[in-house]
Amino acid sequence: MNIKKMTICCTALLLSANVAWAEDGDEAESTIRLMGAAEAELPEAVTKEITLPAAVAEDSAAVENAARGLDKANENRQRREEGLSKADEARERGSDMADEAHDNRENRGRSEDRPEPPGNPGPPGS
Repeated sequence: MNIKKMTICCTALLLSANVAWAEDGDEAESTIRLMGAAEAELPEAVTKEITLPAAVAEDSAAVENAARGLDKANENRQRREEGLSKADEARERGSDMADEAHDNRENRGRSEDRPEPPGNPGPPGS
């Protein structure tokens, strides 16, 4: 009974909070706005070119470090894939060996498959 009352109260609070939020939406700062007439006439307002800082130039140390990092990440990815393929092969070999060992245990336990022991050769020197 208490769970039903709690659910009804929570639902009512959530609905009232949603209405309050919608009313305050007019005062909130928007991140997108329409361009005014003066801004629309100036093409630079829309097509302004952005230049990157000098630290990002093509011959900078940051670019060289990024290239080395990318090369190292690619090498690590390739080694990981090779390792995963070797692990798959090892799992298959292990499974085959386990199957073979299981068959050997079964065959060892069958008495009709065992060879007859050799007879008594008799006394030495005969």
